[in-house]
Amino acid sequence: MKDHKEFIKESFKLIERKLSKGNIHSWETRDYQALSESIQKETGTLLSVSTLKRLSGKVKYGSRPNTATLNALAQYVGFKDWRAFVQDSEASNPPIQILTKAKSRNTKILLILLLVLTASTLALFVIEKNKLSYKSDDFVFKGKSVTTGLPNSVVFNFDASVADDDAKIEIQQDWDKRKRTLVNKNDSVSTSIYYWPGYFKSKLVIDDTIVKEHDILIPTAGWLGMIEQEEQPIYLDSMDIYRDKKLAISKETLLVHNVDPSVEKVVVGFYLVKDFGEIYTDNFEMNASVRNEYIDGLSGACQRVTVLVLYDGGAIGIPLSKSGCISELTLMTFEDYVDGKKSDLSGFGVDFSKYVALKCISKDQKFNIFIDDKPVYHFKVPETPKKIYGICIYFEGSGSIQHVSFENDSSTLYNSNFNLKKKRISN
Repeated sequence: MKDHKEFIKESFKLIERKLSKGNIHSWETRDYQALSESIQKETGTLLSVSTLKRLSGKVKYGSRPNTATLNALAQYVGFKDWRAFVQDSEASNPPIQILTKAKSRNTKILLILLLVLTASTLALFVIEKNKLSYKSDDFVFKGKSVTTGLPNSVVFNFDASVADDDAKIEIQQDWDKRKRTLVNKNDSVSTSIYYWPGYFKSKLVIDDTIVKEHDILIPTAGWLGMIEQEEQPIYLDSMDIYRDKKLAISKETLLVHNVDPSVEKVVVGFYLVKDFGEIYTDNFEMNASVRNEYIDGLSGACQRVTVLVLYDGGAIGIPLSKSGCISELTLMTFEDYVDGKKSDLSGFGVDFSKYVALKCISKDQKFNIFIDDKPVYHFKVPETPKKIYGICIYFEGSGSIQHVSFENDSSTLYNSNFNLKKKRISN
Protein backbone atom coordinates (compact mmCIF):
# COMPACT_ATOMS: atom_id res chain seq x y z
CA MET A 1 0.00 0.00 0.00
CA LYS A 2 1.20 3.49 -0.85
CA ASP A 3 2.50 5.85 1.81
CA HIS A 4 0.10 8.61 2.94
CA LYS A 5 2.38 11.22 1.37
CA GLU A 6 1.81 9.65 -2.06
CA PHE A 7 -1.95 9.96 -1.63
CA ILE A 8 -1.55 13.58 -0.51
CA LYS A 9 0.56 14.24 -3.61
CA GLU A 10 -2.24 12.78 -5.76
CA SER A 11 -4.81 15.01 -4.05
CA PHE A 12 -2.76 18.09 -4.88
CA LYS A 13 -2.53 16.99 -8.51
CA LEU A 14 -6.34 17.09 -8.54
CA ILE A 15 -6.25 20.52 -6.89
CA GLU A 16 -3.87 21.75 -9.62
CA ARG A 17 -6.36 20.62 -12.27
CA LYS A 18 -9.31 22.11 -10.40
CA LEU A 19 -7.75 25.57 -9.99
CA SER A 20 -5.78 25.66 -13.25
CA LYS A 21 -2.88 27.55 -11.71
CA GLY A 22 -0.08 25.36 -13.00
CA ASN A 23 2.37 23.24 -11.02
CA ILE A 24 1.82 23.79 -7.31
CA HIS A 25 5.56 24.09 -6.65
CA SER A 26 5.55 27.34 -8.64
CA TRP A 27 2.76 28.84 -6.54
CA GLU A 28 3.26 32.01 -4.54
CA THR A 29 1.87 32.74 -1.08
CA ARG A 30 -1.18 34.51 -2.50
CA ASP A 31 -2.08 31.32 -4.43
CA TYR A 32 -2.04 29.35 -1.19
CA GLN A 33 -4.14 32.09 0.44
CA ALA A 34 -6.72 31.77 -2.32
CA LEU A 35 -6.69 27.97 -1.93
CA SER A 36 -7.18 28.27 1.83
CA GLU A 37 -10.20 30.53 1.32
CA SER A 38 -11.64 28.25 -1.37
CA ILE A 39 -11.29 25.11 0.80
CA GLN A 40 -12.94 26.83 3.76
CA LYS A 41 -15.80 28.03 1.57
CA GLU A 42 -16.46 24.58 0.07
CA THR A 43 -15.78 22.33 3.08
CA GLY A 44 -16.16 24.57 6.13
CA THR A 45 -12.65 23.62 7.30
CA LEU A 46 -9.93 26.26 7.60
CA LEU A 47 -6.49 25.02 6.49
CA SER A 48 -3.80 27.62 7.03
CA VAL A 49 -1.33 28.68 4.35
CA SER A 50 1.54 27.09 6.28
CA THR A 51 -0.38 23.79 6.54
CA LEU A 52 -1.10 23.77 2.80
CA LYS A 53 2.53 24.53 2.02
CA ARG A 54 3.66 21.58 4.15
CA LEU A 55 1.11 19.22 2.63
CA SER A 56 1.95 20.24 -0.94
CA GLY A 57 5.66 19.67 -0.38
CA LYS A 58 6.56 23.35 -0.65
CA VAL A 59 7.84 23.11 2.93
CA LYS A 60 9.25 19.92 4.47
CA TYR A 61 7.34 18.18 7.23
CA GLY A 62 7.54 14.87 9.04
CA SER A 63 4.35 14.22 10.97
CA ARG A 64 1.16 12.72 9.53
CA PRO A 65 -1.69 15.24 9.09
CA ASN A 66 -4.78 14.76 11.25
CA THR A 67 -7.96 13.19 9.90
CA ALA A 68 -9.90 16.47 9.70
CA THR A 69 -7.21 18.00 7.49
CA LEU A 70 -7.13 15.00 5.15
CA ASN A 71 -10.93 14.89 4.98
CA ALA A 72 -11.00 18.55 3.95
CA LEU A 73 -8.55 17.87 1.10
CA ALA A 74 -10.61 14.90 -0.08
CA GLN A 75 -13.91 16.78 0.09
CA TYR A 76 -12.43 19.69 -1.83
CA VAL A 77 -11.60 17.42 -4.78
CA GLY A 78 -15.00 15.74 -4.76
CA PHE A 79 -14.86 12.82 -2.32
CA LYS A 80 -16.90 12.12 0.81
CA ASP A 81 -13.81 11.80 3.02
CA TRP A 82 -10.14 10.77 2.95
CA ARG A 83 -10.93 7.04 3.13
CA ALA A 84 -13.13 7.30 0.05
CA PHE A 85 -10.37 9.16 -1.79
CA VAL A 86 -7.75 6.53 -0.87
CA GLN A 87 -10.07 3.68 -1.89
CA ASP A 88 -10.76 5.33 -5.24
CA SER A 89 -7.05 5.94 -5.81
CA GLU A 90 -6.19 2.32 -5.05
CA ALA A 91 -8.97 1.07 -7.32
CA SER A 92 -7.73 3.30 -10.14
CA ASN A 93 -4.11 2.17 -9.67
CA PRO A 94 -4.18 -1.51 -8.59
CA PRO A 95 -0.92 -3.36 -7.83
CA ILE A 96 0.74 -5.04 -10.82
CA GLN A 97 0.17 -8.84 -10.89
CA ILE A 98 2.80 -11.35 -12.14
CA LEU A 99 1.42 -13.34 -15.08
CA THR A 100 1.98 -17.11 -15.43
CA LYS A 101 1.96 -19.40 -18.51
CA ALA A 102 -1.48 -20.63 -17.55
CA LYS A 103 -2.70 -17.14 -18.27
CA SER A 104 -0.95 -16.74 -21.65
CA ARG A 105 -4.20 -16.03 -23.52
CA ASN A 106 -5.09 -13.33 -21.06
CA THR A 107 -1.53 -12.07 -21.38
CA LYS A 108 -1.98 -11.48 -25.12
CA ILE A 109 -5.23 -9.61 -24.50
CA LEU A 110 -3.56 -7.53 -21.84
CA LEU A 111 -0.63 -6.78 -24.14
CA ILE A 112 -3.01 -5.56 -26.84
CA LEU A 113 -4.82 -3.40 -24.32
CA LEU A 114 -1.47 -2.13 -23.07
CA LEU A 115 -0.46 -1.11 -26.60
CA VAL A 116 -3.77 0.70 -27.10
CA LEU A 117 -3.40 2.45 -23.75
CA THR A 118 0.21 3.37 -24.54
CA ALA A 119 -0.82 4.88 -27.87
CA SER A 120 -3.63 6.79 -26.17
CA THR A 121 -1.27 8.01 -23.47
CA LEU A 122 1.23 9.21 -26.07
CA ALA A 123 -1.54 11.02 -27.93
CA LEU A 124 -2.69 12.68 -24.73
CA PHE A 125 0.92 13.60 -23.95
CA VAL A 126 1.29 15.26 -27.35
CA ILE A 127 -1.98 17.15 -26.81
CA GLU A 128 -0.93 18.26 -23.33
CA LYS A 129 2.49 19.25 -24.60
CA ASN A 130 0.90 21.39 -27.29
CA LYS A 131 -1.47 22.94 -24.76
CA LEU A 132 1.40 23.86 -22.49
CA SER A 133 3.72 25.15 -25.22
CA TYR A 134 2.30 28.68 -25.09
CA LYS A 135 4.60 31.45 -23.92
CA SER A 136 3.41 34.53 -22.10
CA ASP A 137 5.13 36.78 -24.66
CA ASP A 138 2.92 35.26 -27.38
CA PHE A 139 -0.10 37.09 -25.98
CA VAL A 140 -1.22 40.65 -25.34
CA PHE A 141 -3.43 41.32 -22.32
CA LYS A 142 -4.12 44.75 -20.84
CA GLY A 143 -7.01 46.38 -19.03
CA LYS A 144 -8.15 49.72 -17.67
CA SER A 145 -11.08 50.83 -15.54
CA VAL A 146 -13.38 53.37 -17.18
CA THR A 147 -14.22 55.55 -14.16
CA THR A 148 -13.67 56.19 -10.47
CA GLY A 149 -16.31 54.83 -8.15
CA LEU A 150 -18.58 51.80 -8.12
CA PRO A 151 -19.84 49.91 -10.01
CA ASN A 152 -16.96 50.12 -12.45
CA SER A 153 -16.28 48.44 -15.77
CA VAL A 154 -12.90 47.38 -17.09
CA VAL A 155 -12.08 47.29 -20.79
CA PHE A 156 -9.67 44.45 -21.56
CA ASN A 157 -7.61 44.59 -24.77
CA PHE A 158 -6.14 41.26 -25.76
CA ASP A 159 -4.55 39.34 -28.60
CA ALA A 160 -4.86 35.56 -28.41
CA SER A 161 -4.47 34.90 -32.13
CA VAL A 162 -1.64 32.40 -31.60
CA ALA A 163 -3.96 30.06 -29.69
CA ASP A 164 -5.21 26.90 -31.40
CA ASP A 165 -8.43 27.27 -33.38
CA ASP A 166 -10.31 25.05 -30.94
CA ALA A 167 -8.72 26.53 -27.79
CA LYS A 168 -10.93 27.71 -24.94
CA ILE A 169 -10.04 31.35 -24.26
CA GLU A 170 -11.25 33.09 -21.10
CA ILE A 171 -10.67 36.27 -19.13
CA GLN A 172 -10.70 35.91 -15.34
CA GLN A 173 -11.48 38.97 -13.20
CA ASP A 174 -9.38 38.04 -10.16
CA TRP A 175 -8.18 34.96 -8.22
CA ASP A 176 -11.67 33.39 -8.29
CA LYS A 177 -11.83 31.15 -11.35
CA ARG A 178 -15.62 31.20 -11.22
CA LYS A 179 -15.39 34.77 -12.51
CA ARG A 180 -14.35 33.79 -16.02
CA THR A 181 -15.80 35.02 -19.32
CA LEU A 182 -15.41 33.15 -22.61
CA VAL A 183 -13.99 35.25 -25.44
CA ASN A 184 -13.44 34.61 -29.12
CA LYS A 185 -9.94 34.06 -30.46
CA ASN A 186 -10.46 36.65 -33.19
CA ASP A 187 -11.83 39.32 -30.86
CA SER A 188 -9.61 41.94 -29.27
CA VAL A 189 -11.86 43.60 -26.66
CA SER A 190 -13.85 42.29 -23.72
CA THR A 191 -15.39 44.11 -20.76
CA SER A 192 -16.14 43.08 -17.17
CA ILE A 193 -18.05 44.80 -14.39
CA TYR A 194 -16.66 45.08 -10.85
CA TYR A 195 -19.04 45.72 -7.94
CA TRP A 196 -16.35 45.96 -5.25
CA PRO A 197 -13.28 48.19 -5.10
CA GLY A 198 -9.81 46.71 -4.71
CA TYR A 199 -6.57 45.70 -6.35
CA PHE A 200 -7.04 42.67 -8.59
CA LYS A 201 -4.89 40.44 -10.78
CA SER A 202 -6.95 39.68 -13.89
CA LYS A 203 -5.87 36.78 -16.07
CA LEU A 204 -5.91 35.61 -19.67
CA VAL A 205 -6.59 31.86 -19.60
CA ILE A 206 -6.03 29.46 -22.51
CA ASP A 207 -7.37 25.91 -22.10
CA ASP A 208 -7.43 26.38 -18.31
CA THR A 209 -3.80 27.57 -18.23
CA ILE A 210 -3.03 31.14 -17.13
CA VAL A 211 -0.80 32.68 -19.80
CA LYS A 212 -0.89 36.37 -18.85
CA GLU A 213 -1.82 38.55 -15.87
CA HIS A 214 -2.63 42.24 -15.55
CA ASP A 215 -3.09 44.37 -12.44
CA ILE A 216 -6.39 46.23 -12.14
CA LEU A 217 -7.04 48.97 -9.58
CA ILE A 218 -10.71 49.68 -8.92
CA PRO A 219 -10.53 52.87 -6.83
CA THR A 220 -13.16 54.63 -4.76
CA ALA A 221 -14.06 58.31 -5.02
CA GLY A 222 -13.07 59.01 -1.43
CA TRP A 223 -14.70 56.87 1.25
CA LEU A 224 -17.44 54.51 0.09
CA GLY A 225 -19.99 52.99 2.47
CA MET A 226 -21.98 49.91 1.53
CA ILE A 227 -24.25 47.21 2.89
CA GLU A 228 -22.64 43.91 1.95
CA GLN A 229 -24.71 41.52 -0.19
CA GLU A 230 -23.59 38.30 -1.86
CA GLU A 231 -24.16 39.21 -5.52
CA GLN A 232 -24.11 43.01 -5.45
CA PRO A 233 -23.72 45.39 -2.48
CA ILE A 234 -26.02 48.28 -1.64
CA TYR A 235 -24.08 51.52 -2.12
CA LEU A 236 -24.76 54.32 0.34
CA ASP A 237 -24.74 58.01 -0.51
CA SER A 238 -21.96 59.97 1.17
CA MET A 239 -24.62 62.09 2.91
CA ASP A 240 -25.75 58.90 4.67
CA ILE A 241 -22.32 58.08 6.12
CA TYR A 242 -20.86 61.46 7.20
CA ARG A 243 -22.14 62.20 10.69
CA ASP A 244 -20.74 64.50 13.39
CA LYS A 245 -17.07 64.46 12.30
CA LYS A 246 -17.02 60.71 11.72
CA LEU A 247 -18.02 58.03 9.25
CA ALA A 248 -21.01 56.01 10.43
CA ILE A 249 -23.69 53.62 9.22
CA SER A 250 -26.64 53.52 11.58
CA LYS A 251 -29.46 51.04 12.13
CA GLU A 252 -31.85 53.66 10.75
CA THR A 253 -29.92 53.74 7.47
CA LEU A 254 -30.11 49.95 7.25
CA LEU A 255 -33.87 49.94 7.83
CA VAL A 256 -34.36 52.46 5.02
CA HIS A 257 -32.88 49.80 2.72
CA ASN A 258 -35.11 47.04 4.20
CA VAL A 259 -32.22 45.46 6.09
CA ASP A 260 -32.85 44.65 9.76
CA PRO A 261 -29.71 43.70 11.75
CA SER A 262 -31.81 42.47 14.66
CA VAL A 263 -33.25 39.52 12.72
CA GLU A 264 -30.39 38.71 10.32
CA LYS A 265 -26.62 38.95 10.33
CA VAL A 266 -25.72 42.14 8.53
CA VAL A 267 -22.26 43.36 7.54
CA VAL A 268 -21.55 46.92 6.47
CA GLY A 269 -18.28 48.13 5.00
CA PHE A 270 -16.27 51.31 4.51
CA TYR A 271 -13.74 51.38 1.66
CA LEU A 272 -10.92 53.73 0.75
CA VAL A 273 -9.01 52.36 -2.27
CA LYS A 274 -6.50 54.56 -4.09
CA ASP A 275 -2.85 55.02 -4.94
CA PHE A 276 -1.47 56.57 -1.75
CA GLY A 277 1.97 57.11 -3.24
CA GLU A 278 5.21 55.67 -1.89
CA ILE A 279 3.95 53.44 0.92
CA TYR A 280 4.91 49.77 1.11
CA THR A 281 4.31 46.77 3.34
CA ASP A 282 7.85 46.74 4.76
CA ASN A 283 7.77 50.29 6.17
CA PHE A 284 4.54 51.99 7.20
CA GLU A 285 2.27 52.90 10.08
CA MET A 286 -1.53 52.75 10.03
CA ASN A 287 -3.83 54.18 12.70
CA ALA A 288 -7.59 53.74 12.95
CA SER A 289 -10.14 54.62 15.61
CA VAL A 290 -13.25 52.41 15.33
CA ARG A 291 -16.36 51.50 17.26
CA ASN A 292 -19.07 48.88 16.73
CA GLU A 293 -22.19 50.49 18.15
CA TYR A 294 -24.73 47.73 17.53
CA ILE A 295 -25.56 45.44 20.47
CA ASP A 296 -28.97 43.94 19.65
CA GLY A 297 -30.24 40.84 17.87
CA LEU A 298 -28.26 38.51 15.64
CA SER A 299 -25.80 41.11 14.40
CA GLY A 300 -24.99 42.53 17.82
CA ALA A 301 -24.00 39.40 19.72
CA CYS A 302 -20.24 39.71 19.16
CA GLN A 303 -19.83 43.24 17.74
CA ARG A 304 -17.24 42.03 15.25
CA VAL A 305 -15.04 44.44 13.29
CA THR A 306 -12.45 43.54 10.64
CA VAL A 307 -9.84 45.99 9.35
CA LEU A 308 -8.20 45.01 6.04
CA VAL A 309 -5.07 46.74 4.74
CA LEU A 310 -4.93 46.03 0.99
CA TYR A 311 -1.63 45.59 -0.82
CA ASP A 312 -0.44 44.29 -4.17
CA GLY A 313 -1.21 40.57 -3.98
CA GLY A 314 -3.18 40.29 -0.74
CA ALA A 315 -4.41 41.83 2.49
CA ILE A 316 -3.59 42.01 6.18
CA GLY A 317 -6.75 41.32 8.19
CA ILE A 318 -7.09 42.46 11.81
CA PRO A 319 -10.18 41.28 13.73
CA LEU A 320 -11.83 42.85 16.78
CA SER A 321 -14.80 41.73 18.87
CA LYS A 322 -16.24 41.54 22.35
CA SER A 323 -13.90 39.54 24.59
CA GLY A 324 -16.31 36.62 24.79
CA CYS A 325 -16.15 36.04 21.04
CA ILE A 326 -12.39 35.89 20.43
CA SER A 327 -12.60 32.12 19.74
CA GLU A 328 -14.34 32.93 16.46
CA LEU A 329 -11.77 35.47 15.25
CA THR A 330 -9.28 34.91 12.43
CA LEU A 331 -6.17 37.06 11.96
CA MET A 332 -4.76 37.34 8.42
CA THR A 333 -1.00 37.78 8.27
CA PHE A 334 1.06 38.02 5.10
CA GLU A 335 1.49 34.25 4.81
CA ASP A 336 -1.01 32.61 7.11
CA TYR A 337 -4.36 32.60 8.87
CA VAL A 338 -4.29 32.56 12.67
CA ASP A 339 -7.37 30.71 13.91
CA GLY A 340 -8.83 31.92 17.20
CA LYS A 341 -9.87 28.36 18.04
CA LYS A 342 -6.24 27.22 18.00
CA SER A 343 -4.44 30.41 19.03
CA ASP A 344 -4.74 32.96 21.82
CA LEU A 345 -6.27 36.05 20.22
CA SER A 346 -7.59 37.43 23.50
CA GLY A 347 -5.75 40.70 22.87
CA PHE A 348 -8.25 41.42 20.10
CA GLY A 349 -11.19 41.31 22.51
CA VAL A 350 -12.18 44.93 23.18
CA ASP A 351 -14.69 47.19 24.91
CA PHE A 352 -16.73 49.05 22.30
CA SER A 353 -18.43 51.33 24.81
CA LYS A 354 -15.78 53.77 23.57
CA TYR A 355 -13.70 54.12 20.42
CA VAL A 356 -10.91 51.57 20.09
CA ALA A 357 -7.52 52.79 18.85
CA LEU A 358 -5.83 50.35 16.45
CA LYS A 359 -2.21 50.92 15.43
CA CYS A 360 -0.09 48.81 13.06
CA ILE A 361 3.64 49.40 12.57
CA SER A 362 5.67 47.56 9.94
CA LYS A 363 9.42 48.06 10.34
CA ASP A 364 12.61 45.98 10.23
CA GLN A 365 10.74 42.93 8.85
CA LYS A 366 8.36 42.89 11.83
CA PHE A 367 4.66 43.78 11.93
CA ASN A 368 3.39 44.94 15.34
CA ILE A 369 -0.27 45.41 16.27
CA PHE A 370 -1.30 47.69 19.14
CA ILE A 371 -4.78 48.13 20.58
CA ASP A 372 -5.30 51.16 22.80
CA ASP A 373 -1.49 51.50 22.89
CA LYS A 374 -1.05 47.95 24.18
CA PRO A 375 0.98 45.48 22.05
CA VAL A 376 -1.21 42.47 21.26
CA TYR A 377 0.44 40.58 18.37
CA HIS A 378 3.36 40.59 15.96
CA PHE A 379 4.46 38.59 12.94
CA LYS A 380 7.14 38.52 10.25
CA VAL A 381 7.02 40.80 7.22
CA PRO A 382 8.20 39.32 3.86
CA GLU A 383 11.41 40.82 2.50
CA THR A 384 9.87 41.79 -0.83
CA PRO A 385 7.90 45.03 -0.29
CA LYS A 386 4.42 45.35 -1.78
CA LYS A 387 2.66 48.62 -2.46
CA ILE A 388 -0.35 49.48 -0.28
CA TYR A 389 -3.55 50.38 -2.10
CA GLY A 390 -6.26 50.83 0.47
CA ILE A 391 -8.17 49.99 3.60
CA CYS A 392 -11.54 48.30 4.19
CA ILE A 393 -13.29 48.33 7.57
CA TYR A 394 -16.22 45.96 8.14
CA PHE A 395 -18.74 46.07 10.98
CA GLU A 396 -21.20 43.38 11.94
CA GLY A 397 -24.44 45.29 12.49
CA SER A 398 -23.39 48.94 12.34
CA GLY A 399 -20.43 51.06 13.36
CA SER A 400 -18.40 54.22 12.98
CA ILE A 401 -14.87 55.42 12.22
CA GLN A 402 -13.40 58.44 13.96
CA HIS A 403 -9.96 58.56 12.35
CA VAL A 404 -7.68 56.81 9.82
CA SER A 405 -4.11 57.64 8.82
CA PHE A 406 -1.21 56.15 6.83
CA GLU A 407 2.40 57.26 7.04
CA ASN A 408 5.92 56.15 6.21
CA ASP A 409 9.22 57.24 7.75
CA SER A 410 9.28 60.55 5.94
CA SER A 411 5.70 61.79 5.76
CA THR A 412 2.00 61.32 6.42
CA LEU A 413 0.46 60.10 3.18
CA TYR A 414 -3.17 60.08 4.31
CA ASN A 415 -4.93 61.69 7.28
CA SER A 416 -8.72 61.54 7.39
CA ASN A 417 -10.91 64.59 7.71
CA PHE A 418 -14.47 63.52 8.42
CA ASN A 419 -15.63 67.05 9.20
CA LEU A 420 -17.40 67.10 5.85
CA LYS A 421 -20.98 66.47 6.85
CA LYS A 422 -23.41 66.42 3.92
CA LYS A 423 -20.58 66.50 1.36
CA ARG A 424 -20.94 64.12 -1.56
CA ILE A 425 -17.22 63.76 -2.28
CA SER A 426 -14.98 63.12 0.71
CA ASN A 427 -11.51 62.28 1.96
